[in-house]
Amino acid sequence: MLPILKKGLQKIGVDKAIAYSSLARIIQAGGGVLTIFFIAANLTSEEQGYYYTFGSILAIQIFFELGLGGIITQYVAHEVAHLHLDPNNNLSGEIKYKSRLSSLLHLIIKWYLIMSMLFLISVIIFGFYYFSTYGVSDNINWKLPWVLLCISASINLFLSSFPAFIQGFGDVKYIALMRLISQVISILIVWTILLTGGKLYASAFSSLMISIISVIFILRKSYLKIFYSLWNTVISETINYKKEIFPYQWKIALSWISGYFIFQMFNPVLFAYSGAKIAGQMGMTLTAINGIMALTVNWTSTKIPFWSANISRKEYNQLDESYNNTLISSTLVCITCVIVFILCLLTLLHLYEPLYNRFLPLWLSSILSITIIFNNIINIWATYLRCHKKEPFLIQSITIGILSALSTFFMGKYVNVNAVIIGYTLITIFISLPLSYYIFKTKRLEYHSE
Repeated sequence: MLPILKKGLQKIGVDKAIAYSSLARIIQAGGGVLTIFFIAANLTSEEQGYYYTFGSILAIQIFFELGLGGIITQYVAHEVAHLHLDPNNNLSGEIKYKSRLSSLLHLIIKWYLIMSMLFLISVIIFGFYYFSTYGVSDNINWKLPWVLLCISASINLFLSSFPAFIQGFGDVKYIALMRLISQVISILIVWTILLTGGKLYASAFSSLMISIISVIFILRKSYLKIFYSLWNTVISETINYKKEIFPYQWKIALSWISGYFIFQMFNPVLFAYSGAKIAGQMGMTLTAINGIMALTVNWTSTKIPFWSANISRKEYNQLDESYNNTLISSTLVCITCVIVFILCLLTLLHLYEPLYNRFLPLWLSSILSITIIFNNIINIWATYLRCHKKEPFLIQSITIGILSALSTFFMGKYVNVNAVIIGYTLITIFISLPLSYYIFKTKRLEYHSE
């Protein structure tokens, strides 16, 4: 039975890296369903609004990371493609590539250290202003949980550079395993804190546990040896940030920032203009839908180091074969998950309506979930092109970001949540999707002809 299952998984492109990543997302989705019960039982509707709005505000770390995380994996993969890692984790090959890799390590550690500190100060100040202005009740204990969550989130921001670096070596499986274990333990922490009356402290302690697990994995195995060796390598040739990374990064950064206005503005706007209860419903619905997106994205994110290496060696036939398999597999998985989610909501409507009422109405949830299918396809196209160390989606991202931000703000302030979701869906299907397809088709030909 197991060999048959293994063979079936291989046919849809599931390797160990995807298996670990997907299992983490499945646990996140399954654990998320159970967490919904814990939240419904232990948090009021208003506290639920705070719980999910916390996450949306912390997503502004995009403004501090500025897209460097994904760039690290690509640049490391391009350099490692010319080096050899022996069983004892010693790097050999042309010294210039090892030197360039060392300069990249120095750069990202300094970058993330500074940005994580700036992020910490900014989110604490903004959070106190925002929740003090739009908060629904003085009885909700949100201040200390918010501070603790901000601290742990800033630590995680700094630590995120190391897994990105490790993935560039092609060891996607190891990082996927780390995230799997982090997911399991963080969910258990959330449940424990909610059950013991910790309420909004749940997110803070869960985030802190993720930091601890990340440190253990980074120090474990022999990657510490690699980092130490690279850090002490005499740098004779560098990756020039201004000439090589910045021309690419600023485009990625604008795309990622645009992504914040596309995907993360819902909760803060609805919290401010429709109240914590509606924001909580949107947050719980988005949690389920984003879980689907996160699961399907595994098919793409685990391919970044390999696609980058294919491109570095100009192995375009292998690149396109992997891309086609990824597109088909992830799309089928995404559609299946959306159908399952809608069926689950239907089941809740008939069997346990109080929990169903913590989500957006069925028709709104269905419309919102369908956009994930299109966004997943767009993500695959964008990742494929970005592995060429280029960002052709800049104009598209800015355009969709501006349109989505304006739609969400004005529909949220002057109409209601229904208009917010319908506006976002129309923008995704009739503007974002066709524009993205045009960019993919034209730039793919251009890059390979070069």
